[in-house]
Amino acid sequence: MEVQFIYHSAYLVELTGSYLLFDYYQGELPELDPDKPLYIFSSHRHYDHFSAVIFQLAKKYPKCIYILSEDIPEGVVSQSLEELGEEPKIYRVSPGGWLIPENRGEKKSSIEVEVFDSTDVGVSFLVKAEGLRIFHAGDLNDWAWVNVPRSRSDAMHDHFIRAVEEIRKAVEGRTKDGYLLDVLFQPMDPVLGEAVFQGPVEFLRRIPVRHMFPMHMWEQYSIGEKFLRQYPEYQSCFHPVTKPGEVFDL
Repeated sequence: MEVQFIYHSAYLVELTGSYLLFDYYQGELPELDPDKPLYIFSSHRHYDHFSAVIFQLAKKYPKCIYILSEDIPEGVVSQSLEELGEEPKIYRVSPGGWLIPENRGEKKSSIEVEVFDSTDVGVSFLVKAEGLRIFHAGDLNDWAWVNVPRSRSDAMHDHFIRAVEEIRKAVEGRTKDGYLLDVLFQPMDPVLGEAVFQGPVEFLRRIPVRHMFPMHMWEQYSIGEKFLRQYPEYQSCFHPVTKPGEVFDL
């Protein structure tokens, strides 16, 4: 498995039989094998997680399959497909959903997708493929914003913990050497100030992860090293990101 950080919250995962592209809206993509299915996930409508540019990828890669949060405007999708002149396979999903997306020209999908809640708009994704469990959080985080009422922060925290517990229950009992997830992509937003690591640490305390990658860093890539200085106990699983395009061979 190869993981490439594209930009912001966008990651590309290359598996033996397919590609997974999460929350792409800008950044340089590598050349891909057009014979492999390319599953494109968009967790919600915010500009830094979704762009209609993803539909242009179908011109170059005929085996594109789109898994889009239902909050993404239908009009944007319809207009993009009209301009494209063809209709690739598209799934609209909401929290609690589950699907085995069909590949164009393939009898059997190479992945399964479970859809979970977010503490912002949209969804988060658990992808099962080739014996691996890969979780992209979208905007699922403990958003402890500075200068908001304590009651609002407490409500957000409770929402986040409930969501993480739901994920834990979904993967519990399917451990691999004690790990419940193989890969986790989780927001570490510096705008949160001192609370920047609150959500990631709460997640890791509840769900053992083999490999964790930060996202939503707004180009402040030093945040990864800062995390390891504060939480050296996660040295074995956490991968700091230093620049767009960085590749990790797992």
